[in-house]
Amino acid sequence: MGSNQPHRGKSLALGLACAIAASGMHAQQSTVQHALTPADRAAVHDYTLTDAAYRKLLDTARDAKANKVKIDILDPGAHSLDETAAHLNADPGVHALLDRHGLTARDFLLGEYALLGAEFAVKYAGQPGFDASMANPANIALYRRHEAEIDALSGDDSNN
Repeated sequence: MGSNQPHRGKSLALGLACAIAASGMHAQQSTVQHALTPADRAAVHDYTLTDAAYRKLLDTARDAKANKVKIDILDPGAHSLDETAAHLNADPGVHALLDRHGLTARDFLLGEYALLGAEFAVKYAGQPGFDASMANPANIALYRRHEAEIDALSGDDSNN
């Protein structure tokens, strides 16, 4: 179900924004937007990551990495959050991983996309054409509090 592309298949949005250069950022943002309906985009924007929800995502990412479970949160064939969630649920390994951490596929995706939006807002806010309004300010604050931890897990050292 996953992909071997360097910015796909990683959970916690860890490699997603970190692994792409600024020139590729617009394509990544466009891919996420393509996979979401307007109602989905509003749900992602309105979703506020709590520290507990962030910890679940982090634990899920570590578990996925340790057990080599690939989670593809950017399904190019999906046109909604529900379609992408169904794609994740169809993979028994991903479904079991999410169950172990008390997450539904939809909640996992909301958290991932919310974190990804916050990461983009922090890393690419000054880029022409970037829509920073997609990110919830509370999620941006959470991302900033945990940026070093997220970068360490994703292997991004661009801030060092």
